[in-house]
Amino acid sequence: MYKKISAKRLKHYYANINKKYINFEIPKKTGGKRTITAPDKFLKAIQRRINLLLTLFFEPKPAAHGFLENRSIVTNAKIHVGKKYVLNIDLKDFFPSIHFGRIKAVLQLPVFGIKANQFKQGDSISFELLAKFGLKPEFAQIIANFCCFESKLPQGAPTSPIVTNIVSQRLDYKLVKLAKEYHCFYTRYADDITFSCDKNRFKEEFMIKLDEIIKSEGFVMNDKKTRTQKKAVRQEVTGITVNEKLNLQRTYVKKVRAALSNWEKYGYEKANAKFASSYPQEKGFLRNKTIPPMEAVLSGKVMFLGMVRGQDDTLYLKYKNKLSELLITK
Repeated sequence: MYKKISAKRLKHYYANINKKYINFEIPKKTGGKRTITAPDKFLKAIQRRINLLLTLFFEPKPAAHGFLENRSIVTNAKIHVGKKYVLNIDLKDFFPSIHFGRIKAVLQLPVFGIKANQFKQGDSISFELLAKFGLKPEFAQIIANFCCFESKLPQGAPTSPIVTNIVSQRLDYKLVKLAKEYHCFYTRYADDITFSCDKNRFKEEFMIKLDEIIKSEGFVMNDKKTRTQKKAVRQEVTGITVNEKLNLQRTYVKKVRAALSNWEKYGYEKANAKFASSYPQEKGFLRNKTIPPMEAVLSGKVMFLGMVRGQDDTLYLKYKNKLSELLITK
């Protein structure tokens, strides 16, 4: 249950929104730095309430898999398993390209996506009315302002993930249509777009149409990250291998195996000390400058292995059982 926020505080934050953020950098997996713009605790509290409101009314497209309940990088990758050709596309500067004007405008459209099951016939506010008119301009402006930093969507606010999906609805609709035209499969996880098929459809005509659609929706393709993966090489979608079945890179499995082996061989204290010395380098940054317990990280990694490979996978069950044994003897 959320605590009440006073009108005075809301007005203060609305008028001083750009002063209520902090910037920090985290390393990218591919190298370089990513700037995270995060709200202070009171603005975060306001944004969490807005996020709840948007979640109640927003109906995501089936092709969207990022930041949504019961969807993940695993469900996103699963669509593309066993395909002969996989096309990966990255949208350049995804979050900052979504600005105040775009957010305000899309919140006023019927395509905002009111959930039909939220309202029954006879309710004082009908589904048809809300679906037809969307949000009023003044309300859309308030919501959009609370979601922005310097008139752009910050990567670090609680509202940013759902806003990206709301703004990207029309993009998803157009790209689903393009995929059907060329007999392909399409999914999007945040700024990662994937198409797959069994015949190579990703030739000049397709790429021109794709680029035109993306530009028409206010986004830009990152040409450096655009690639077509054939069956003969390792095909990856949002970091998960999809050639024959869902799988993880060997390095991931190797690290889990090594950590379990160290724990069994040297005992918890020595294994945890070794883990703590290497964790900052592996992670690249630390939340609150603290290193989590080895068993918590290992549990998460083993659980993720099960999510990807399946709950009945032999390797997953082996590591799960070994971890359970070690936890008992800790």
